[in-house]
Amino acid sequence: MTRLVPLQLLVVVVGAAAITVATASAAHVDSFSYPTFDATTTQDLVAATNTSILTSASLLFGHDADFNFNRTEGFILLSRTVDVWRAGPGGGPAREASFNTSFALSGAAPVAYVVLRDSYPPLHGTGGLRGFANYSASDAEDGATPRNASSGLASVEVGPVRSYGPDDPAVGLNVTVTPTGGTAPGGGGGGGGARAVWIEYDAAKHRLSVYVAAAGEPRPAAALLDARLGLAGRRTTETAMVGFFASAIQDVLVGVRDWNLTVDRLDTSEGGGRKEGAACWVFVLLAVLGSVAATA
Repeated sequence: MTRLVPLQLLVVVVGAAAITVATASAAHVDSFSYPTFDATTTQDLVAATNTSILTSASLLFGHDADFNFNRTEGFILLSRTVDVWRAGPGGGPAREASFNTSFALSGAAPVAYVVLRDSYPPLHGTGGLRGFANYSASDAEDGATPRNASSGLASVEVGPVRSYGPDDPAVGLNVTVTPTGGTAPGGGGGGGGARAVWIEYDAAKHRLSVYVAAAGEPRPAAALLDARLGLAGRRTTETAMVGFFASAIQDVLVGVRDWNLTVDRLDTSEGGGRKEGAACWVFVLLAVLGSVAATA
């Protein structure tokens, strides 16, 4: 029987030794690859709604899987955190991690790629999963850079996570991709075809670039959205949970394919970075989750 964690404030330890991650010591990166989401590949992922957490998302594929859970808005996340930045002697950000991620998105439902903090949003967060306020382009770091763009294949909106309460009104990263009415290979109009999405963050330039093409086509030379963005410091913790959010978890499980993520691994000065083959333990706070709105 599918076991759902009841809504309560608990702390559990999730063993992530089986995570599909390749650590390239020479290049100092962590790489993750999920060609598809199924009962095998989701064993090291976490599915989370505003009331429950499945510490192995593979439970969603059981013969008695809770279909209501699948249809509830929520996250599919890595069960371990990734590096975002490291503090210097004065406590402020001294080093920051670049990342690039890509995935194929089919269907018409919007899906958001998210960089959260190192813990879930607080219990009973105002506004539930979607947060207490909508993102506005006026929140851009330079006060003017547009944070949304559209093409014949998709619209893209970049904003923060709005669900950590009024003391942290805009943290993390939310890149929402909404298929538009253009026809892409693998389906008809109305957003039914597959799109290829690339999201790249250049930490040195503090620049986020989002590219969209029809599935099977190479990455375009020009980004659909190119915006100045700084993730280090107040916006994020030094490590973060990453993954996807959708208005129905099944939109991620069914709609997202070929997810690849590469992120800089910020080893400590003592050489205590993540070691190849080492288990990673994540403390998960079971609480009502905040999130971002996957908006059209």
